Amino acid sequence: MTALKGEQETGRRDDAVRTWVVTSLAEMAEVYAIRHEVFVDEQHLTRSVRDDPDDRYSVHVLGAVDGKTVGTGRITFYGSEAQIVWVAVRKPYRGRGVGRAIMEHLLRLAREQGSRIVTLNAQTHALTFYEALGFRPIGRRFFMGNIEHQYMAKEM
Repeated sequence: MTALKGEQETGRRDDAVRTWVVTSLAEMAEVYAIRHEVFVDEQHLTRSVRDDPDDRYSVHVLGAVDGKTVGTGRITFYGSEAQIVWVAVRKPYRGRGVGRAIMEHLLRLAREQGSRIVTLNAQTHALTFYEALGFRPIGRRFFMGNIEHQYMAKEM
């Protein structure tokens, strides 16, 4: 598999993860499908994963393994800061580097945009994942819905 411009390929040859920036409505439908599967079906989030007003001002990334779209994440730029949200990987593909590949792509976009700091609200079960990417916890943990979160930041 060869990565095209705007795409990244990571992982072993037999389990490569391809990531790319969403450029079409069909790809956006994939973003919403993955969000729904992870946040609504699995985690029972009650608000709609389609009703985020920042979606239209953000950059969305998809990740695929063996041609199947299996993960997504979003970055929104606010001057010299950026915020990553909605990072999700379909359950059968977790632990295979998909989330890391998506995060690395989002962080590369932040560097290219000149962001000095990137923030996110991590679900606490994923803290070590984000810490391994250089994010550090800030403040107290809090709940969004019924899931405990930690605000985190990474200096670029």
